[in-house]
Amino acid sequence: MKYIFDTNSFITPHRGGYNPLDVAISFWNKIHELSDTSVIMSIDKVKDELFGHDDELKNWVKETLPRNFFVKFESDATMAKLRDVSAWANTHRIYNDTAKRKFLDNTKADIYLVSFAATWPEDYTIVSFEKSNPRQIGEIKLPDACDAFGARCIMMADMFRELGQTY
Repeated sequence: MKYIFDTNSFITPHRGGYNPLDVAISFWNKIHELSDTSVIMSIDKVKDELFGHDDELKNWVKETLPRNFFVKFESDATMAKLRDVSAWANTHRIYNDTAKRKFLDNTKADIYLVSFAATWPEDYTIVSFEKSNPRQIGEIKLPDACDAFGARCIMMADMFRELGQTY
């Protein structure tokens, strides 16, 4: 099992202020250690979101994570799944048009993360700080989209527990 980091798995700890890079050194060292062993990874769409901000976090990602950390999303299998996930979002009756547009935005990573993990659900689990809220009409939450396609989406603390890791 590999764990795929959502963009907010980096942004929330650092920019949210509870694990900033200059204070929570053991946390970021653990992320680096797990990335070096290829237990955690992400996709190029997450990298694009992270690199959209010119800050300390972008520099840390660039200087610290291995070059193969961000894998290319596009393959025949993931593109086929992307079409399925897009169709699901477009035709879902609970979500409003704003929620659908946001989820389908090709500059955001969520739809690509779901499509990637759903292509190989036995091999990948998404790590995100998003919480399920299937009745929220204004936003399609990553865990809810994953659930619709048999992919797992867990919180970071759950990943650490599953791996038997502490920091």
